[in-house]
Amino acid sequence: MKLKNSISNKGYIIVKNALNKKLIKEIQNKILKGNNKNSYTAFSKKISKIKNQKLFKFINPINKILFNENLIDKLLLEKKVISELRKLLGSDLAFSEGSSLFINKPERKKNYYFKSWHQEIWSGTSVSMIHLWTPIFQKNKKDGQISFIKDSHKWGHIPHRNRKVISLPKDYKIENLNVNIGDLVMFTGTTVHRTEPCTFPRLGLGIIVKNFKYKDYSFSQNLNWKIFSLSELSKLQKYLGNHYLSPYRLVNIDHKFEE
Repeated sequence: MKLKNSISNKGYIIVKNALNKKLIKEIQNKILKGNNKNSYTAFSKKISKIKNQKLFKFINPINKILFNENLIDKLLLEKKVISELRKLLGSDLAFSEGSSLFINKPERKKNYYFKSWHQEIWSGTSVSMIHLWTPIFQKNKKDGQISFIKDSHKWGHIPHRNRKVISLPKDYKIENLNVNIGDLVMFTGTTVHRTEPCTFPRLGLGIIVKNFKYKDYSFSQNLNWKIFSLSELSKLQKYLGNHYLSPYRLVNIDHKFEE
C-alpha cells in the first residue's frame, strides 16, 4: 500500500470489494428473516414506524443473531479484511462483542444512531484499536454514508460534549467516502467522522478490532472481546496450555524426556 493511502497518513483506508457477495447475502437474509421480512423495502417500512428512541432496543436482537451465528467472524476472516488487519495490528486479533448494526433514518431528531462530528476514542476505545464500518443495506452509495475530516486523526483527542466535538477549526476539509455494499472502511479512534443524511433507511455494521496481546488501560478493557485470529506463537502457547510452555502437563506425548 502506498504511504499516501496508508491509515497513518489519512486516518482511514477503504478496502474495495472486501466482502464476497455470498456472505453479504447471508448477513442480509439473517436480518430480514429475523424480522419476518423478505425484502429491505418491507424491512425499511417497519423501521420507519419505530420511534427513534426505540431503535437501539429494536436492533439489539439482530446484533445477537449476527454474533451467535459467527457472521462477524466470517466477515473479519474474509481474505482482504484479515490481510489488512494483520498489517495494521498483527495476528493476535479480537473484536468487541459490542460491535453493532447502525440504522440511519431520514428523520434525525432524537435518533441515537445519527451522530454529528465525533471521534470513537470519545466513547472509551483506544488509539491502538481499529474501527471498521461497512454498509449492509443502502439505497445508493451517496445516501446515508459516513464522512471524515481530512487529517483529523493527527489532532489527538478533541473534547466532546453530548456525543459530539465541542469545536473544530474553521478551515477543515470534508472527505466523503461513497462506498458500495461489499466495501469496508477501516479508521482510527481519533479520526473525526459523522453520519451523513439519507433519504431512505440505511443499515451499516460497525466493528472494533484490537490486538489482544497489547495491553492498554482504556475503558475498552471493560468490554467483552472475542478472539478470531492467533499468531503462530499464540497457537503454540494455546497447544501447550500454560505460559511456562511445559510439555509435562500434556497426556499421551510420544516423545520421551531424559530424567
